Amino acid sequence: MKAGSFLAWLAMKGFLAGVSQLPFPVLRPAFGALAALCHALGVRRRVVRENLRAAFGKDIPAPELDGIARGCYAEYGRIVSEVVASDRLLGRKEKHFEAIGLPVLEEAVRGGRGLLILTGHIGNFIVIGHYLRSLGFPMTFVAKRVANEYVNREIEKVYSRHGSTIIPVRGFKNDPQGGIRLYRSLKRGDIAVALVDQDAGPEGYMSTFFGLPTSLPSGPARFAHRAGVPVTTGFATRVDGRLRVEIQAPIDYSLAGSPDAAERIILDEYSRRLEEKVRMAPEQYFWFHKKWKSVPEIRARYEGSA
Repeated sequence: MKAGSFLAWLAMKGFLAGVSQLPFPVLRPAFGALAALCHALGVRRRVVRENLRAAFGKDIPAPELDGIARGCYAEYGRIVSEVVASDRLLGRKEKHFEAIGLPVLEEAVRGGRGLLILTGHIGNFIVIGHYLRSLGFPMTFVAKRVANEYVNREIEKVYSRHGSTIIPVRGFKNDPQGGIRLYRSLKRGDIAVALVDQDAGPEGYMSTFFGLPTSLPSGPARFAHRAGVPVTTGFATRVDGRLRVEIQAPIDYSLAGSPDAAERIILDEYSRRLEEKVRMAPEQYFWFHKKWKSVPEIRARYEGSA
């Protein structure tokens, strides 16, 4: 197992080292072709199809859903090319980025308070932190660890590029050490970014997404409540060829009298905002993960048994 993990890491490292030397105008079509090949070979295609059916099946005809699926693969080819070439993109921020809502971050910094930004796998969810760090904001990524420790190190390097801090976690509710690090980071006045849209299983908070029950990691919201810091949402979606980094208004959870109430208010509003973004650009969402694996009927369709 260790030898296999090492070889996978070596292949990944060698591949990234090679493609990082390519000019950006070559990188994007190259990864676009690779993404198209993954679609043609059926890589995660059933999961993408069943997610789109669950979300839009009653509203959008099948040929249009197929088009969204192909667009999803193409989008993630673009995202990988942008992560590889992030130094070059950030060197010309005015061409590749636009920002909305930066006063939310500036207010947090001026007040010496931490801020939790909840985001999701839509648009370029990695470059959002790189961009904000390049503007001088103290950024911390909450990154879930993967099983392959060698690959995990490379992922952490990607997140920490440009000076961001990393808080690696095994999970969001059963990892006290990771949770304490997040709490201390927020109390210290850092701006933390956490992806909280992947299925969290029975330990997660059950919200709704496209009218279906969805299990969300609850740890970040609960630690933000415990630290007494504001919570907002932020997304980096592609609009007219540029990445629009949007920091939205903070979620008002001031009436929450308990961690459970704060969790409910924060995560239900987060899920509503994420759905709104996905409806605007469904091809930019990461339909590759099993979003509704906590729903038995959809889980069975992922597995091809329904």
